Amino acid sequence: MKNIFHGYYPPTTEQYECLWNEGLIVVDTNVLLNLYRLPTTARDELISVLELIKDRLWIPHQVALEFQRNRLTVISSERKVTEDALTFACDLLNNIKKKVDTLQIDKRGLGIESQPLLTQLETSNDQLVKAIKAAHEAQLDISSVDPVRDILDLLLENRVGAGPTSQADLEVLTAGGEDRFKDKIPPGFADADKEKNPHEATFIFDNIKYQRKFGDLILWRQLIQHAKNTNTKAVLLVTADRKDDWWWREHNKTIGPHTELVREIQREGGVDLFWMYSSVQFVEHANKYVSASVSTESVAEIEHVTLSNRATSGYTLESSWPPSSFIAPEEHDLSELFLRDHIINISSAESCVERWLECRGGLVEANHRGFPDFVVRSGDNVHGYEVKQIRQFDRMFFSQGVINSLLRGHLETLEGRLSDFTQIIIITERDFFDTFHKQRTSELHQRLVRLLRKYPVNSIIVGAVINGVFEVLAHQSGLVDDENVFY
Repeated sequence: MKNIFHGYYPPTTEQYECLWNEGLIVVDTNVLLNLYRLPTTARDELISVLELIKDRLWIPHQVALEFQRNRLTVISSERKVTEDALTFACDLLNNIKKKVDTLQIDKRGLGIESQPLLTQLETSNDQLVKAIKAAHEAQLDISSVDPVRDILDLLLENRVGAGPTSQADLEVLTAGGEDRFKDKIPPGFADADKEKNPHEATFIFDNIKYQRKFGDLILWRQLIQHAKNTNTKAVLLVTADRKDDWWWREHNKTIGPHTELVREIQREGGVDLFWMYSSVQFVEHANKYVSASVSTESVAEIEHVTLSNRATSGYTLESSWPPSSFIAPEEHDLSELFLRDHIINISSAESCVERWLECRGGLVEANHRGFPDFVVRSGDNVHGYEVKQIRQFDRMFFSQGVINSLLRGHLETLEGRLSDFTQIIIITERDFFDTFHKQRTSELHQRLVRLLRKYPVNSIIVGAVINGVFEVLAHQSGLVDDENVFY
């Protein structure tokens, strides 16, 4: 049976040896773009692996093109992550001091002197700010030299495939693409909705018009054609793409490459042995097969970056700030001393939001372990909702969690996985009623408008869970400036 159903069988030990010792090794766009997202040590170690196998390294023209088009976006996004972290750290101490001053702890007869504690905190915070400043200054800027690309230029010299020379050449590469997407033939069918945003659906390069939704198909057919032309019999593809149009998954477990990919490259390209690795699998196996020296810490960093950037366009979806070792005041157990308020468990809050969405109509799908938290389908429209809970009202406007969510929602709509995206921010009952009774809704409106201009998603909803029911305080649309509703 193995000869007939080879797409369902992983390589043998001998075949893995063949892939690493003789096979053509191909990396996709996000493997290259993730070099900008990785810490310096992990980046250098991944580059060292590429240098070890550079004699067999090759990329399709489409990979190189997407890398060049998205490189500056990634650099800018990574720089913004450290910039936002710096703003957060600089504001942190002042926010805590204000809360402590309000409580007047020294006058409560508790035997606690707040000033020595604040002095210690100020010293630690100064060190933290200096560290973040150093990290920020070390980030590449879009106007500076680019040592990462310089290294890749050397590694990939004469190792980039030829691109289409005319519109007709490109049409050959995309021929039958619509039918493939309709029949769920990999790769690329997960990108079929990229044309929903007309401003992002196409681009021009070398006077040739590309449809972005066919990017993966173009890459794949260029790889097959190269394998056929060079009589390549073993191919190892390394990809940071996690979508189901590349991988064979069963019961939430990734088995290997999509079986139809294995069949097609063997049938059309004459390849005898084809396999795929994620970035993490690639560096882990490189330690074994090519005597690489990738540390456990770097493997963890590569995994974090890969999981945090699930889309393929090169946008940064989630930053690593704050690091797991740092506990922000709004998350620290001791913060209840001066932030005590009616906060409910986030899962309970999400359940209240889910019931609120169900009352509004449409098919609500919960996704409590992924992004976004909820998807509401209405015909062909897929609207995503992500829920974030904020202890302090003013924190919502620069909360890293909210900002990451807005950036990710924006990208998901650009990439066509969502038709619309709404950020739901849950505040405390106290902040809800304070804002309402003190007539701060106008201020809230203005700040939400500014937030949406900076992070353009469809809308932001601010509300609170009151007596087990999600109540909306403000709903601001990012599509039409005057489309705002306050309850």
